Amino acid sequence: MSWFGKKKKEKKVSYVKQKLRWFEIPARDFHRATVFYYKVFGMQIDELELNGIKHGIFKLGEGQVKGAIIDNGDTEIKGGPVLFFDGSPSLSELESRIIANGGQILVSKTLIKNETTEGDSVLPENFIDGSRLGYFAYFLDTEGNKMGLYGSS
Repeated sequence: MSWFGKKKKEKKVSYVKQKLRWFEIPARDFHRATVFYYKVFGMQIDELELNGIKHGIFKLGEGQVKGAIIDNGDTEIKGGPVLFFDGSPSLSELESRIIANGGQILVSKTLIKNETTEGDSVLPENFIDGSRLGYFAYFLDTEGNKMGLYGSS
């Protein structure tokens, strides 16, 4: 039988670069929310203030999408959880495409920074891959869903 001697062709699997990079869960009561997620899921949560907003960063394993509880307070942007898409190669380019396709920019490309007690700004390492933090933007899609972009340029 000739089929014993034939080599099977192996299919190459090509993977798409992960597009989902970050998530945010807004909280009206930051302390209550961080306690809830800690007690329910047993996840370590590190508190940090970025751009004047308290973040409770989830300590998740390698390869997992990272995210945080954010103190919604009196900020302009309200609503449910926000998914952040990879802004590579350029947030500005993606913002233009969002507008051209019927979306709306809520907050344009903004540098993520951590204010120190001395009033200086520092760029901490990011929680996704350990590189320096970059930029974020918020947008509305055509269905009115608030989403985000995250990228280094």
